[in-house]
Amino acid sequence: MVLQDNDQNTPLREDGFGVRRIVDDPRLGLVERLELAPSLSSWPAEQAIRARAAHLTSAYADAYGRVLRIERSGESLAIVSAIPDGIPLSDVLAALEFKTLTLSNDELLAMARSVIDAVAAIHARLTTRSHGALTPAHIIIQRDGATILTGAVFAEALQALERNREALWREFGLALPSSASLPRLDQRGDVTQLGAAVLAIAVRRTLRRDEYPRGTSDVVSEVTLSDDAMKNARLRSWLQDTLQLHGRVVFASAVEAAEVFRDIQAPGARDEVTTLALQTALRQVCGVPKADSLPHLRAS
Repeated sequence: MVLQDNDQNTPLREDGFGVRRIVDDPRLGLVERLELAPSLSSWPAEQAIRARAAHLTSAYADAYGRVLRIERSGESLAIVSAIPDGIPLSDVLAALEFKTLTLSNDELLAMARSVIDAVAAIHARLTTRSHGALTPAHIIIQRDGATILTGAVFAEALQALERNREALWREFGLALPSSASLPRLDQRGDVTQLGAAVLAIAVRRTLRRDEYPRGTSDVVSEVTLSDDAMKNARLRSWLQDTLQLHGRVVFASAVEAAEVFRDIQAPGARDEVTTLALQTALRQVCGVPKADSLPHLRAS
């Protein structure tokens, strides 16, 4: 991750989860400190977050950003984590939207496949657990194009808030499928959040608050990432199924969604070139000088 400012008073990012800063810890060195929003700072929320963090550390530590410490000070709660070696998808989307980064259609599909495979790996390993908070800020694209996930400690705490899907989208940017009762932050919910992340990649920008859940079909209909009309149609169909726009459950987990996506974005002769181009772009965005020049890529 590019560290723009190490001043503890300068927010790195602020969203519904709280305020993130890069701080210099006397014992741990540079770390990310997330000062949680009041809705996630209650005593019951703290217990849920601590329990989830402990489970993930023992069960699948390599897949998630590493939580180093959870601190309470009065009514405030903070999570101290290792700084991921990469860049949040939210920053990639911002760079694409403001054209400080240009990626080809093939590179966007390769990045989408990396994100999908990362979530599928979690669902395959932890079959009874979901991530629960798959927002672009919690999806980290590493310099080599691989993806790791952060923010996986919130599922139970978010569930306990008893928010409807519209409120969860407005407050936290969480896309969840429609349901007869309050939405569940389970693996089916992860699939919908994954669909929203891939849709944002496909349109090269963060989805607006007014584009979900109403308006999502219109955004999906605009997706074009290939000169092959059939391939575009399959991609739009995959997005409709992950986002459950037709009200039916097609993918019970990201494992199933990943299998179908592989048919859409099958490896080809240019696969290695695409991967190298994507890695070059990500290194530039992360502040690492490029070793080789690819003229069709422009990043700053």
